[in-house]
Amino acid sequence: MHDRRAPSDKVLSHDADTLQSAAGGPIDVAIILGSGLSESLSNIAPFDHIPYDRLLGMPIASLIGHKGEVLVGMLHGKRVAALAGRVHLYQGFSAHQITVTIRLARAAGAKTLILTNASGTLNPGFAPGDLMLITDQLNLTGANPLIGSANADRFVDMLDAYSPHLRDLASAAADRAAWLRHGVYAGVLGPTYETPAEARYLRTIGADAVGMSTVLEAIAARANGMDLLGISLITNRAGDETTTTALDVTAVAASAAPRLAALVDGVIARM
Repeated sequence: MHDRRAPSDKVLSHDADTLQSAAGGPIDVAIILGSGLSESLSNIAPFDHIPYDRLLGMPIASLIGHKGEVLVGMLHGKRVAALAGRVHLYQGFSAHQITVTIRLARAAGAKTLILTNASGTLNPGFAPGDLMLITDQLNLTGANPLIGSANADRFVDMLDAYSPHLRDLASAAADRAAWLRHGVYAGVLGPTYETPAEARYLRTIGADAVGMSTVLEAIAARANGMDLLGISLITNRAGDETTTTALDVTAVAASAAPRLAALVDGVIARM
């Protein structure tokens, strides 16, 4: 019986073969789709749908807004694998388990990774429905996927972790649209949303948006030599006087998903 919480390299290699077989060759671009964004790419191109339970090493946990499947197909001449759903520290997974998706994507051939998430804005100039290109990150989770790593080169340089070149492609794809922002993403443990005091603190230390994912995946991606683009879909104002629920977040994410899909499509078209 295989263990989804501790997949071996052999299991990940098997799963990588499954993705490559569906794509017709090595994956070029991997995409992680955040909360409420699972349907965002479905209308762009014909994709095969591979449920996570067909991938022996994929950690699975039921969560609203996370469909639990991989969309595999061709987009602008690139083989794409979009993972619709992720697991989180607050669900009881370790940093190493959370980043299985990154190791799988790299094993399947992907050298470019697009990370997306739904996040709350801390910047008063941003609004729900905006997209933010992540320029840098604050890892406030207290975890790191490289702790205990057998990799001798675990001291990964995170300077320009989010590729300036890919951000330029995204800016070109958006054609200077007013809804495209640039900023720093703070990754926190969750699962509670931020108090007003916590939101003020995060803004003070330089964060423009906050969420409960992405930062560990970014570290793993850089450790695996992948070029990285991060996109936050702003769903709410963090720490304001309005009550926020998971349903609110996924509803806003779903309504703005076509904008995100068009941006991702434009980036891949320019690669």
